[in-house]
Order: sequence, then C-alpha cells, then structure tokens
Amino acid sequence: MAKIKSVQDFKDYLKENRDLLHKNAVRIENLPPDDDWILDDEWDEIYKQEVLKNGKV
Repeated sequence: MAKIKSVQDFKDYLKENRDLLHKNAVRIENLPPDDDWILDDEWDEIYKQEVLKNGKV
C-alpha cells in the first residue's frame, strides 16, 4: 500500500478498497452492549469537537 500523503490519496484509497472495507466492516447493532469499543467514549468526544468546530460532522 502506498503511503497516504493527502486527503485525495485517502479518498482514492477508500474508492479502490470499498468492497474490502465493506466486507470487513461490523455494524454497531451487531456488537454486544458491553463491547469495549461501544463503551469507549473517545469517539463521542471527537464527534462533539467536530460539531463545535464545523457545525457538522
């Protein structure tokens, strides 16, 4: 995999690997309620920061 150096590189990576990403993605509804990832509030903080900074995510 080539090193991602820009937003466009990342967009290209996502486009080229869309099927693989979808194949390996896990829906949050399918995780148990006590899953460590769900209980981790780090993503809540990132979401709040983005909303305050940009008014949207």
